[in-house]
Amino acid sequence: MTNNVDLTIPAKRYFTLDELCRLLQIEPEGFARWQHDHGVVVGYGGERYTRLDVVKLLKLKSTFAPYAEGAESGSDGNRPVTLQEIGDGLKDLLADLDKELC
Repeated sequence: MTNNVDLTIPAKRYFTLDELCRLLQIEPEGFARWQHDHGVVVGYGGERYTRLDVVKLLKLKSTFAPYAEGAESGSDGNRPVTLQEIGDGLKDLLADLDKELC
């Protein structure tokens, strides 16, 4: 069984935080939040990451979903509710109340 993860990694020994985040398709802030939330520190504590770090993180890429680019989330990991969603929820609640009271 071959591992296709290695095929996407450039032939380098060390990677910067920006290079790592580009490979993982996650913002540096999201990566920092992921490390904090999971109690994990990857790399040498700075902006240097080894090829092995990159391979391991690519295998864990599915766990970055709440932290990935474009996925805005609150401190609880859930995305914030929009005003439109709140309004629609209130309309539904009022419609249910009207049905019950009539």
